[in-house]
Amino acid sequence: MRPIRLFLTLLAFSSFSFSNTVSTGHADVSLVKSEQSVSKDGEIFIGIRMDMQTHWHTYWKNPGDSGGPLKVIWDLPKNIEVSDVYWPAPELIPYPPLMTYGYEDFVIFPFKLKFPENEIPSYINADIDFLICDDICVPERAIINTSIDGLINDERLDSWLTDIPSITLPVLANQADNYLELRFSYNDDIKNIYFYIEEKDIVLYASQQNLVKEENNWLLKIQLEDNGSLKNNFNGVLSINDTHFLVDAEIQSESFSGNNNISVFQAILFAFIGGLILNLMPCVFPIISLKVLSFVSMGGESKNKIRKHSLSFCAGVVISFVLIAVALIGLKESGVFVGWGFQLQSPAIVGSLSILMFLIGIVLLMDINIGTSLTRLGSVGSGDDSYYGSFLTGVLAVVVASPCTAPFMGAAIGYALIQPSLVTIPIFLSLGLGFAAPYLMLSIKPELISSMPRPGKWMETLKEFFAFPMFATSVWLLWVFSLQTNTDALINLLVSLLIISMLIWIISKAQKSNQKNFLILLIILIVGYQISAIANLTDNKDQMNTNANLVNWDKDTEKDFKLANQAYLINFTAAWCITCQANDKIALSRPKVKSYLRDNDIEYIVADWTNRDKEILSVLNTYGRSGVPLYVYWKPGMQESKLLPAILTEQIIIDSL
Repeated sequence: MRPIRLFLTLLAFSSFSFSNTVSTGHADVSLVKSEQSVSKDGEIFIGIRMDMQTHWHTYWKNPGDSGGPLKVIWDLPKNIEVSDVYWPAPELIPYPPLMTYGYEDFVIFPFKLKFPENEIPSYINADIDFLICDDICVPERAIINTSIDGLINDERLDSWLTDIPSITLPVLANQADNYLELRFSYNDDIKNIYFYIEEKDIVLYASQQNLVKEENNWLLKIQLEDNGSLKNNFNGVLSINDTHFLVDAEIQSESFSGNNNISVFQAILFAFIGGLILNLMPCVFPIISLKVLSFVSMGGESKNKIRKHSLSFCAGVVISFVLIAVALIGLKESGVFVGWGFQLQSPAIVGSLSILMFLIGIVLLMDINIGTSLTRLGSVGSGDDSYYGSFLTGVLAVVVASPCTAPFMGAAIGYALIQPSLVTIPIFLSLGLGFAAPYLMLSIKPELISSMPRPGKWMETLKEFFAFPMFATSVWLLWVFSLQTNTDALINLLVSLLIISMLIWIISKAQKSNQKNFLILLIILIVGYQISAIANLTDNKDQMNTNANLVNWDKDTEKDFKLANQAYLINFTAAWCITCQANDKIALSRPKVKSYLRDNDIEYIVADWTNRDKEILSVLNTYGRSGVPLYVYWKPGMQESKLLPAILTEQIIIDSL
């Protein structure tokens, strides 16, 4: 047994009380509530409050070198559910040469009670066992019998609730020699740091944890026990400058983690190449085709005009990518970690884009004016001289490009999102420059337009034809929207599109400008109302379509299959990811691939990220990615999982497996 502080073997102090405060010998124990902790939907937070004698302490879920955690047996009415303890962030309680984790002098342990609405529990009984220590340790016990009305009001419960870590910090973890290494991004200087691991008998608690500033991230090294059994997954609380973060990480082998340690230069280069390839992805085609057509229409125009339109389009592209980077950084700083394409996880944005694509298609097909911005987006080939229109087309191209992940992009964006802001922004800037590169070339050599077909009547026909890719994009977005929400919301959106199309037809027949203006205002009001209604919807993840023959993913899937020595292929996908859907149709769902998986006993698992899921994002981060698609393959005998290419064919899959 490891050495522990002097333990007094006494008859445990026990107290039984029908009031709500029990003196156990070295602490006053009570059940408390806060008026602000009461929820309208049948939930309430209560707390076990311990007022301990000065310098006495009790323990966290992992007490460290000695001690033991709180244990509670509840006696409640049958219709009442009680959660496990919500553990507040612990503090270090040294007792040289030992180190323990716990709470000194005072603590409130929160619990959540759930009960049917208007059925407040008639009684609450708690049998509380805990260990309390100073120079000696004493097991103590409190039995409290009370009710909701009998709970003591203590507003300090709210502050202890806020001290419960709730933000998960993405980390890359690996074992090197006899150390657990955690790599993470943190923009500010770190004055104090400590990692409290939940699993017992793995690390040396009293050993100093060493912080190293690497080129683009921080490294924390924690010494392991000589015979410590470090599992694949571990949890804990990382305290940085007295701010507490949750850690839920998976150990990667050194060879795999090295794949994520690309240099800044490599990440910037990969981003540029990925942005260049992004022009060829199917999700970008409808918008890019409009801009190319508009450049064709400029045949015979001055080189200066062509150059300005090209630069305006490029400015829209580059500024949009930089703004996306700033938004991602802002969300990360606020504790919300998201990945590439995060905006399409919002039904409000998906619904809004479906309306916008439908409107642009109508404009292209009918050649009418329903508003300045839309006219500029849709009036290619019609002599539009607006540089603002070219800028907006660049913005829209980036918005619709987000469902696609081109080769090289995944590693670059995944790297960017775990780096400090000063590294993230240049990588996204390089991505934007790669995407805009063909049009930058046109601004440098405007005479290249002369090699394109001469403008003519054929352009009007082609412009009308390009309305149908817009309608197809709108239909795809409606399908994504249906998976994210529900049938009623989809019907409402379709009815809105029907009404909008009818109003646009009436506009085309109207003669008076005031009538047209009124109808345009009506369209704007309908769109605004629909977006507002969509924004109030909740995710419909539970109703999303899944294939009953597939294995659905959860955070323990890989660990469970590896323990069972079962080969697997995990498809991290999303309905809004066109690359994912193309890979599914072209490769993954083909009979030859299905037969190969079946014949070789490879489980096919789908991790659906259509709606936001922080567990999926956390696993993507461990593979150095922040978006989909991602394909992970493993079979018995492999030291590490294998990542398949982002673009798949039948032969690529079979060769890779």
